[in-house]
Amino acid sequence: MSTAARLSHKSALVLLPPSNIQAPIETVRRVHDTHFARWPPHINLIYPLLERPSVQSEGSSLPELKERIRSRIMEITRHIEPFHMSLLTDGPKSFIHSKNSRTVWLQPSSDLVSSLQAALQTQFAECDHDQRPFVPHLSLGQAKTDAQQTQLCGMLNKGVTDRIIESETKELPWLVDSVYVIERKGFKDRFKIVGAIKLREA
Repeated sequence: MSTAARLSHKSALVLLPPSNIQAPIETVRRVHDTHFARWPPHINLIYPLLERPSVQSEGSSLPELKERIRSRIMEITRHIEPFHMSLLTDGPKSFIHSKNSRTVWLQPSSDLVSSLQAALQTQFAECDHDQRPFVPHLSLGQAKTDAQQTQLCGMLNKGVTDRIIESETKELPWLVDSVYVIERKGFKDRFKIVGAIKLREA
């Protein structure tokens, strides 16, 4: 990792799901995700990101994304078309951390998420803290046992059935047309959007 880069776990470059599919996700996360209060539902693209990506503009009460960071992101996004994908809710996957610890997550249906992430990573090569292969995922929560994971999956499937009746394939449809920079002040604070950059926006 570059010694000149100052990375921060208080900022991230992410995809945020549209509001119309968040309800069943948040129903599960509220119960099972220890990070519910701090993180919105999301797919990380680059985390940690650069330190202090936003600035408080004069006359504005809200922080705004620094122009140099916005420009770097747009160098990539202006060449990428918006795309449709789904979150596959029938049989969520899990990362096994130890015998009694796993993270349950939803897989996006499109490989274009990985392509988008790889392109952005070339623009932010200094953000190389995580050396593991990129696995696009939206975390639902944590489970200690198979039984807890089954309970979590059942809650999700009920939420999808109740709220998205027409979804016979148990998928949550998502038009990916923007990437977001989110930031928090302290480690116990909630991440907030400080910049939204549309795909294919010159």
